[in-house]
Amino acid sequence: MELYQLRTFIEVARTGNLTGAAAQLNLSQPAASAHLKALEHEIGFQLFHRTPKGMSLTDKGAKLLVESNNIMTAIKSFQQTATDLHHDPVERIRIGLNTDGMLLRVQEFVELLSAQIPQAEFHFIETKSENFMTDLESGTISAGFFYGEARNPSIKSIKLCTFRMTVVYPNSWEIPSEEEAMDYFAGKPWIWTTQGCPFYRQSIDYFARRDATPKRIMYVDDELLIGELVQQEVGCSLLAEPIAMRLTKANKLKAWNGLDLTIDLHFGYANHLADPLWNQIGDIVKRMWA
Repeated sequence: MELYQLRTFIEVARTGNLTGAAAQLNLSQPAASAHLKALEHEIGFQLFHRTPKGMSLTDKGAKLLVESNNIMTAIKSFQQTATDLHHDPVERIRIGLNTDGMLLRVQEFVELLSAQIPQAEFHFIETKSENFMTDLESGTISAGFFYGEARNPSIKSIKLCTFRMTVVYPNSWEIPSEEEAMDYFAGKPWIWTTQGCPFYRQSIDYFARRDATPKRIMYVDDELLIGELVQQEVGCSLLAEPIAMRLTKANKLKAWNGLDLTIDLHFGYANHLADPLWNQIGDIVKRMWA
């Protein structure tokens, strides 16, 4: 089946005769007739009733006319999109942000990207570390920041930093002593991260090795929301040290640094994106976090 056959079919249905259709398509009448016969031969049934007054659609022909028009509309849309892309040199890149923009140095990142890669248009999207691979594969993001380990070989990953994990707790709480801190917090209500979050398994394993079982009362996957819940005295939790320290300086909560627990922050993108643009973006990220 060829597109020119569908065009002839649609035009014959519109005009009701071969002569008029051939004229509109700049074809000879025998050529238009040949297109139609070849199409009917391929599908195995007649599309038109042929009468001395002209040609009228069969029931099956009427149904296929709808599909034919849909195909031609889709082709026009494809052609228009291709034309728009051809005349639009701007490459749009979507970058996922898995945590606080200040911690990720987004302002500096934007300034460097704008200055050094003006031909690209960057969009920043809130994402979750646990969804990084899914978002990348679906095209939701082109690249992004994520916590945890980078084990997938299809990802080009740049390790940016290792953050110490800090226990954050309400200002009204008082730790009996440094030696009793672990037991004290184990007995308190905890705001825990969701099971898919990289914090979750590392934290669970850490406490299990120390025979401590925190009382988890809720699961939250947003660091700033965790900070707000701690301020509201809902419970204690774990935050990356830079965020915890910023909140303590603002006197919004307290922090305890007695855990030997860390989390890695990475910037990653698909390994097959090896063109100069991505090398340039990777270099900017590396310099920022050197």
